[in-house]
Amino acid sequence: MRQFLSGTMFFLWAVTSLAQKNNKLRMGEKIPFSKVTVWNQDKEKTNIDLPNSKVTNDRFVLVYFYSAATPVKELIAFNNDVERVLNKYENNGCKGAGQIEYVTICVEKDYDKWKTILSETNYNKPKFTGKKTNYQAREGQKDKVVSAFKVTEMPSLFLVNPTGRLYIETDSIELLEKTFQNICRINSSYSTADISGKLLIGDKKKLPLTEHKVYLVKENRDTINNTSTDNFGDFRFKQVDTTQNLSIRIEQNNKTKGGPKVFLAKQNGELVSELKKNSTGNFEYKLLPIDVERLTELEEDEDITVKYKKFNATNKKDLIVTENIYYESAQYTILTEGEIVLDKVLAILNNYPLVKLDVISHTDALGDNASNLKLSQNRSNAVIDYLVAKGISRDRLKAIGKGESEIRNRCLDGVECSDKEHEYNRRTEFKFMRN
Repeated sequence: MRQFLSGTMFFLWAVTSLAQKNNKLRMGEKIPFSKVTVWNQDKEKTNIDLPNSKVTNDRFVLVYFYSAATPVKELIAFNNDVERVLNKYENNGCKGAGQIEYVTICVEKDYDKWKTILSETNYNKPKFTGKKTNYQAREGQKDKVVSAFKVTEMPSLFLVNPTGRLYIETDSIELLEKTFQNICRINSSYSTADISGKLLIGDKKKLPLTEHKVYLVKENRDTINNTSTDNFGDFRFKQVDTTQNLSIRIEQNNKTKGGPKVFLAKQNGELVSELKKNSTGNFEYKLLPIDVERLTELEEDEDITVKYKKFNATNKKDLIVTENIYYESAQYTILTEGEIVLDKVLAILNNYPLVKLDVISHTDALGDNASNLKLSQNRSNAVIDYLVAKGISRDRLKAIGKGESEIRNRCLDGVECSDKEHEYNRRTEFKFMRN
């Protein structure tokens, strides 16, 4: 009898273990349906169109499951990190993942509650430049889409590859980014990216070089592509093989005759280098690998936590980190997006109680000097008040407002600039200081 019981217990253990193993999709496992039923924002039943092996392309679909019970701030922070990663690689990373679609699924039965969450989190106003769609799993945990993906925890990210199979399942933004890095590394010989920039002319004022032909040249000989600058001097070359030796070249014309300097910049106005005249009299600049990174969306953009971790491993006495803290126009009330950044600052200050912090706010040059100076001081004060309310001693903190006194590009008073150029000047600097 004891032997029978032992055998029965072993059988039950084996069945339970097998069920646990099958409780999640395995990497490489085919998603049960190529079209999974969900509900859209118009209360209509529809399908997630997943990749399948019948179509050969580079389309990945990232499916993000989340619960309505999760605090709004956490939802915003997680989604911001996801969209930051996707923006670096969608249509820009490499041929291995040339097209990425982003799908969010709220596991929630109440339609009105889901709509409220979409509004509060701005999920329906994506920062992701590719295709993003929001759906509802209105049967909750019993919904077929939840069963199809075998969702056991939330948040969960499921990356479906071009053959309709699970590439990874994770709740780690770091792992998501490393996954796309690995895809690009595997396909490194085919690495592609959009290269965008701005042409400026003149030594001091640096005016946009508008409606001017720009050539992308390989090995200083062959023209790969050409385009023209717009009214702000901006240009873009799409899907460039970045493994090549590349140069930016422009021809002489009436605008460039007489010796004015010509500069290459990022579209936010940050200068990259001066173009020099080549042997044929045209202006040219050979792009270094670091220049290619700066002119594509693949430039490394580490958050404040990572930057501080690296700084902490050095003997340096201070670290200045620049962040965009978003405010309503002409306001200084800290929004949820800003709180997410400040919570990271808060964690650093809590972990390192001897560290002091200067908060330095800057504005663009729109509006008058006095108003901008006052606004920047109020914004720094608001940041300090937030940190103090969270338990940080005010003695460790200092608020500084600099208004428009430290413009980082050409966009001084009275200069017409693009939104990207003005945005480059609207920033908050966190200066961490240790003894």
